[in-house]
Parts: sequence; structure tokens; C-alpha cells
Amino acid sequence: MATEGNVVLADGRTMTFAQYGAPEGKPVFYFHGAPSSRLEPLLIGDEVFSRLGLRIIAPDRPGMGRSDFQPHRRFSDWPIDVMALADTLGIGAFSVLGNSGGGVYAAACAARIPERLHSVAIVSGAWRMDEPGTLANLPFMNRLTWLLARHAPTLLRLLLKSMGAGAGSDLSQLKTRIPAPDYDAFERQGRYETFGYALRESLRQGTKGPAWDMRLYAHPLDVRLQDIRMPLHIFHGVKDANVPIALIRDMVAMLPTAKLVAYPHDAHLSTLCNHFDEIARVLVEG
Repeated sequence: MATEGNVVLADGRTMTFAQYGAPEGKPVFYFHGAPSSRLEPLLIGDEVFSRLGLRIIAPDRPGMGRSDFQPHRRFSDWPIDVMALADTLGIGAFSVLGNSGGGVYAAACAARIPERLHSVAIVSGAWRMDEPGTLANLPFMNRLTWLLARHAPTLLRLLLKSMGAGAGSDLSQLKTRIPAPDYDAFERQGRYETFGYALRESLRQGTKGPAWDMRLYAHPLDVRLQDIRMPLHIFHGVKDANVPIALIRDMVAMLPTAKLVAYPHDAHLSTLCNHFDEIARVLVEG
């Protein structure tokens, strides 16, 4: 059964996290999407984590959910918070899973704290999202979102507020707007409602934190890929409309330690939902 807790960090900020699965299982820190929250693992389900022997620890990033905002933060600040949470929980080595907008955060941990990591998995992971070649391969609303993140953060905050108001209420409206594999994944009972619940929770304190989080993906990443020496296991759907597979193939070419598993018939959300057993094997076995 899911439990929640808080940890006070060295600078006085409070971080809130949720735990799922087997309390004595393999510890895995789950980094949610952008925008999302510590509730995102509910898309998979507590019973699945327990069956696979995983102890999932999902923190809210700063300014999202119940975690305090952190001014001027960057991707490279995240491993410090993760280590503090692991130390508080008495966890030495652990795995990390970055889903969607959590992808670069997982890469940051691989670059900065490899000595603490058992394995790293990135699922449907975003990278630099505002480059012209990437934008050209995105649907209109996705393209607009990243352009606002780069050039008009105030308008992005208005868009996020609108997204939060409508998410999770009427799946049929998405039928022509998202790839069929993602629509099918959302059709599982309660999953679309859970998605909306996790998104609205990310906006609990307003739009400042989520907008800052997305802004990081529309500026030069401060994670040096050449600093990553440990294996990265990357899982991505070829039909992903949120993060084009071409971008992922380019990133993998720059990461000699990365192994890409591409699913020809999956998209953004469906990769996580349909292949979690395979992802879990990497998290457990390395």
C-alpha cells in the first residue's frame, strides 16, 4: 500500500515523496514527468511493483506537488536532493527510473552520483526539446508548449493551468490528438483519471514550479553527457509523438554507454505501461 513522507533538506526546503510496492524490495527512485507528481507511479499500480519485488520511491520535484520551490535550480541540483532522501531513508545503493520529463534527471544522477546507483532506466525520456529539428517533428500543441517554455514562460503557466483543469475528465477528446497506442493505454480502467490526478497534484502550489521544470528542457542542458560512464538503459516507442524517436537515436549516438530498446508499436505512455516487466528487470538486475 502506498505511503507518503517528507524530508527536510540541507537548505531548509521540504521534499515530499510517496512509496509504493514491497517495503523490503529493491529500492528504485522514480522521477516523474513534466508536469506530474509523486502520484504518477499509480499509472502502473502498487500491486505490480509488489509482484516484481520493487520498492518505488517517488519524490515531487521542487515546486511541484507538496515539495518546496527551489529558486534557480538546474538538472544538476537534483542528485543532491536524491542523495539526501536516500540517506534519510537509510538506503545505500539504489536504481533510478526517469519517465518522460524525468529522463534528464536520471541522466544527471548517472553523471553525478554513479557510486550510489545500481542501474539507470530512462523511459520515453525527453532531452533538449526546443531545437528546430525536434520541434518540426512534434504535433502543434507539443510544439507550442516548448516554444512557450523557451520564449514566453508566463503564457506557459496559463497553458499549464488550462491543462490541469481538463486532464483526466474526457478521454474521447484525445482520440484524434494522441497516437493510438497511448489512447489504448489510457483506456485501461482508471488510468486516464489517475493521469489527471497526478497532473493536478503537480499544480497544487500553482504553475511556478511546473513551468520552471519544463523551462529546463528548452535551454542548454547542464548535464555533461561525456561525464556518464555507467550503462544507461533507454526504452522508447517508435510512435512517440511527445519525444520523437529521431531525437533519441541522436542522443544515444552521443552516449557510448547507452543501450536503446525501441518498440515499433508503442508511443509515449504505452511504453511504460506495456513493457514495465522488462524495465523492471533492468532495475533489479542492472
